[in-house]
Order: sequence, then structure tokens, then C-alpha cells
Amino acid sequence: MGKDKLYPKGNMMTFPLELPEIEKKEKIMDNRYLYPPEIKDIQLEIEEICDKMEYDGSIMFDECPDKVSVERIVKRLCEKDKLGKCCEECGSKWFNALVQVMFCNEMGYRRSRRMCHKDRMSSN
Repeated sequence: MGKDKLYPKGNMMTFPLELPEIEKKEKIMDNRYLYPPEIKDIQLEIEEICDKMEYDGSIMFDECPDKVSVERIVKRLCEKDKLGKCCEECGSKWFNALVQVMFCNEMGYRRSRRMCHKDRMSSN
């Protein structure tokens, strides 16, 4: 057997599970296990709100989402009793900024997922 046939994907060692073989969804979701417990509670609340916003015409899917509307949603989210119990910093500008970044990240993930789905549907 020739040396070029030792490794079908090249002559260097590879990971046991090659990166292209890992589903894109798993790559995105796999970092959430690293979140501190307080942040996991916030993430669950953000996901719940985004679940309610996943419909045609939602600001989540606007080409350029309105900053004021996003800030209003984040403010309502930060005022929830559930979040106040999990974090002593609730109400501070840094807490609000953290929640806004997490919310925008979740929106970005869902927008990307929707675009991929629409691309797959249109190519069939």
C-alpha cells in the first residue's frame, strides 16, 4: 500500500470525529454547557421570548431589526421576577448589556437557521 493511501483525507492525523462531520447545530449549541448557572436561567428566558417571536413579520426577521424595539424587549426581560431572583446585579447597566448581547446572539442564531432553511426549501 502506498504512503498516499494511509490516510484517505491526507497524510496528517485527524480528529476522531472530523469537524465537517459535526452538524452545524451542534457546533453552535455546544458552548452553552460552559455558561454559569445564573446565565443558563437567563438563556432559557431569552429562548422562551424568541420562541414567541418566530413568525413571519416579526422584528427578529427584519433586515435591520429596530434597536429601540430590541432594547424594549430586553428591558421587559430584565424586569421579570424570575431574572431578579437569579442575579443580584439585575437592573445594573452591565446586567442589561449582558442580556441584550445574549438576546441579539440568540436572534442572530435563529435568523441564520431560518435563512438556511429557506435556502434549502428554495433549492428543492
